[in-house]
Amino acid sequence: MKMPELLAPVGGKPHLIAAVNNGADAVYMGGMSFNARIFADNFSDEELPDAINYAHMHGVRVYMTLNTLVRDDELVRALEYANYIYGTGVDGLIVQDIGLARLIHRYIPGMPLHLSTQGTLYNPEAMQLAKELGFSRVVPARELTLNEIKALADEGRRISPDSPVDVEIFVHGALCMCYSGQCQMSRVMGKGSGRTGNRGTCAQPCRQAYTDENGHSYYALSPKDLCHINNIPDLVMSGAASFKIEGRMKSPEYVAIVTRIYRKYLDRFEKLCRDFGPVEAKSRYKVDDVDMFELRQIFNRGDFTDGYLYGDPGSELLSGHSPKNQGIYLGRVIAVIDNENKVTERDEKSAVRGALRRGKVLVCVAVDNSFVSSGDGLEFRHDNDDHFVNSAVGNVTTFIKEIGKDIILVGDFDRGVETGDLAYKVTDRALMERAMNTSDRKLNATMLFTAREGQYPTLVMTDVRAGETVEITADHLVEKARKAATDPDRLADNLSRLGETPFTVGAGLTGIDIQIDDDIMMPVSIVNRMRREAADELAERRRNAVIRGRAPKLERGGLDAAESAEMLGAETLDHEGFEAKAADRSFRPVPLEEYMRKREGIPYILNVSKGRLDNYIRDNFDEIVCAVRETGILIGNLGWIRQFLDAGVKVYGDYGLNVYNEQARRAFEELGVQMYMLSHETGISDERGIPLMITEHEVQAKTLTDRKGQKHRVGRSESGDKTLIY
Repeated sequence: MKMPELLAPVGGKPHLIAAVNNGADAVYMGGMSFNARIFADNFSDEELPDAINYAHMHGVRVYMTLNTLVRDDELVRALEYANYIYGTGVDGLIVQDIGLARLIHRYIPGMPLHLSTQGTLYNPEAMQLAKELGFSRVVPARELTLNEIKALADEGRRISPDSPVDVEIFVHGALCMCYSGQCQMSRVMGKGSGRTGNRGTCAQPCRQAYTDENGHSYYALSPKDLCHINNIPDLVMSGAASFKIEGRMKSPEYVAIVTRIYRKYLDRFEKLCRDFGPVEAKSRYKVDDVDMFELRQIFNRGDFTDGYLYGDPGSELLSGHSPKNQGIYLGRVIAVIDNENKVTERDEKSAVRGALRRGKVLVCVAVDNSFVSSGDGLEFRHDNDDHFVNSAVGNVTTFIKEIGKDIILVGDFDRGVETGDLAYKVTDRALMERAMNTSDRKLNATMLFTAREGQYPTLVMTDVRAGETVEITADHLVEKARKAATDPDRLADNLSRLGETPFTVGAGLTGIDIQIDDDIMMPVSIVNRMRREAADELAERRRNAVIRGRAPKLERGGLDAAESAEMLGAETLDHEGFEAKAADRSFRPVPLEEYMRKREGIPYILNVSKGRLDNYIRDNFDEIVCAVRETGILIGNLGWIRQFLDAGVKVYGDYGLNVYNEQARRAFEELGVQMYMLSHETGISDERGIPLMITEHEVQAKTLTDRKGQKHRVGRSESGDKTLIY
């Protein structure tokens, strides 16, 4: 059974080192523009080659994120940037914008393209179209069930057995409430601020508190973080090619811990499969408590969720009392020491007085779990019946003392802690220190050293993973020993000293084969020089492996005017024309299900049709085709375009396709799609209004009022299995 790639997030150089040294097979990261985590550290053009080289030297693939929508006036710059990235040897580009993908596929055909989760792909019917658009991998919606993931992977292999369309799935980290790529909440709530997820600057309105129609304030749109560490056997057997960890905005320590733990359990399951076969391996697979504790400690929003992998989790999806890291529960506050309390224990006086001079308090906690050390971060939260937490007080522990069985005194903290508050450990100093204390990742190499009297010695060194071999012959005739003969064990020890090179010969020098005559003398300086030359040559080959044969068509620095005009066309998107279409009352879009009942208007398929609507279309496809042949049909997702076009139905492109530039319009027109509605990111909408979110989760409210007083209507889709927030 082929094991999936482990793909780790990289926000900056420390994250890259953490991911590489903790077992990532691949990393994904962004540059200074056109990426959906623009507030991460990211990599400048000057830093990028070294970062990619570092990863490749350790056997790790690199995928770059160009996963935002791109304006017409940005397309040339975005294409030039993609061309530059191609020349650095990057292994793939993660792209959302279909127009940019069209240009890359046309001008840089050797660049592997991955369709971002922002592309909102979720059904097998979309896989063929993704391949037609030039994508070799898709990152589907996070809302998929296990069976739906398997269906995508099966279809990706079926449509192209020799070069399948791979499926990459998220296995750990933050979840969006809205289907990725379809969220307008940040853009609209920002009222022109430009903070929009499709452009890389999401303000995360889903992590804010909302008030429902009953006056109840809570985090109605904030999911827990995903954690599939217990589900690795099912996901491996689903056929997904890559397991992706979310977290380019998280800390390097987070990247290190999560990557290390997922590496451990992928390797564990692989070994179980070899030893017992997949079925028994699944029954024997178990995650250790200490590893689950570390995953929770480094970051959790009220524990974890399986998402929709095994069905709708209902209210268990939500993060509950807080949208941020909630840490590990310790116990309850039973006393607070401040200026009003008299300190009686002599050995506590200096600590207490020091805290009080700084305007702080010390807190006495009855702990359920006594794992607190100086330097840990604690937080105290009021305990009430409301889901909305009004305040939380926290700080780094500077003083700790056990003062009774399961009772500790800790400090110092800002005033505001009250008796009865709940205590949580939100950071663990020792865990954070261990996270970054990992040895450099090494690549396995083998060595064959041969020395015969009267001949030139040779060293054959092989990079096992790359399959590259170099042979070094020294300009030195081997002589008979005048005194002590060369010890083969000492010779092997010298050869194994690979230092800062990316190679290792394994524990116990198992990768070294010494074949020398007895009673010869082999100078250490010659052996060391041969080792350095062999390692350097193998390293250079690894550096050049990806960029070998890459000759980008475009010169770094810009395209000439003629080529720019040819690429972008004489005009950019005709917004006025599309606004006129949206205002045309004779073209009245109605949900497909309603159209099939009333046969009035122009039917549209909601941009997220996963579930009941997809099943309805599959079960009644021939009837629907007959009913819409005269009117045509509006489609806002990739899933049904090819099917209706092949059936001879006129297809109009809807807003869910996120057409944001002229090149995207051309891409869909080349497929046979006539664009009706641009992306709502352009500011255009029709009489249907703008759904700010489409969620799989059923929001239990009729209205939600945000912190600025704006009331949002909550409804259900025509099919009844999606929540629409307006």
